[in-house]
Amino acid sequence: MSSSTTGKTTKRNWKLSLLLGLLAGGALGAGIQHYNNVPVTTAYSTLKSDYQSVVDELNKEKLSVKQLTDEKALLVESSNQKLDALNLQLDQQKVQLEQLTQQLTNIQKQQETTQKLVVTKKKLNKEVVALKTKTKQQKEVIDNSNVLFEQKSKTQHDLAVVQRQIVALSPDIKKAKKACAEFKSGNSWNWVSQKDCDNYADFQKKLNTLKAQESQLKQSLATLNKKINA
Repeated sequence: MSSSTTGKTTKRNWKLSLLLGLLAGGALGAGIQHYNNVPVTTAYSTLKSDYQSVVDELNKEKLSVKQLTDEKALLVESSNQKLDALNLQLDQQKVQLEQLTQQLTNIQKQQETTQKLVVTKKKLNKEVVALKTKTKQQKEVIDNSNVLFEQKSKTQHDLAVVQRQIVALSPDIKKAKKACAEFKSGNSWNWVSQKDCDNYADFQKKLNTLKAQESQLKQSLATLNKKINA
């Protein structure tokens, strides 16, 4: 409430107090004059006029109080509305803050996951490279093994052929050797001749060749087995 309004209210209260005093005093005086048979028309008119003035002032004061009350109610309502609006805004900001905090948490988790994925990818890349290298080496070993097994199979086959040839040649060598020995001893039969000795020499030469081939094939087979079992 302003100082001017306070001054007006004080002045009105003073007039009201004065009027009440006049009324009380007038009533007392009227009573006294009544008993003393003194005319009171003038005093009554004055009191009535003052009374009306005070009533008017009182009505104005009531109106002013009502206006002030209404203003106060409006201010309170406006303040409450502003307070409600601020509370609503605060609640919205809290919700937004929670959402932003959750988003930040999600982003941090995504970053951690991404970093883990990067590390995992690098690790997998290394493993893939190592696996490719190992696979290549194993393929080379398998390819080499296939070649070695093929070579071993061929060597075994060639060795078996040579050994069969040696076995097959053995009777002819024995027969030619015996005939040549009889021819050289001079106790040979008519069918024994120098040719038997020549045949024996040829058979022996062929046998030596086969023996050399057998030895070489056996050595090659041993080398292949060593490579395969390495």
